[in-house]
Amino acid sequence: MSTATATRTDMLREASLTICGRREGKTQSCNSCLRKADAALRLAKGPDLGTRLLPRVADIVCGSDGSPCGNCWDKATTLILEARG
Repeated sequence: MSTATATRTDMLREASLTICGRREGKTQSCNSCLRKADAALRLAKGPDLGTRLLPRVADIVCGSDGSPCGNCWDKATTLILEARG
């Protein structure tokens, strides 16, 4: 496995755990959160969308249609900060 693949895999695992809800002893997310992580990471690592980036990632995380909950806003913020490092 290449370093780039391992890095992408690690990033997806970490992002999906953030989306699913981190807690002690939890090592995997559900499949739904893993799918969300892929879309959220692509967006977060893509071109800067200015003030539109956070709401779009939060919407993906929450699965809402333009009105993500407060918890998902926090998760989206964490994902963006981690992805943009």
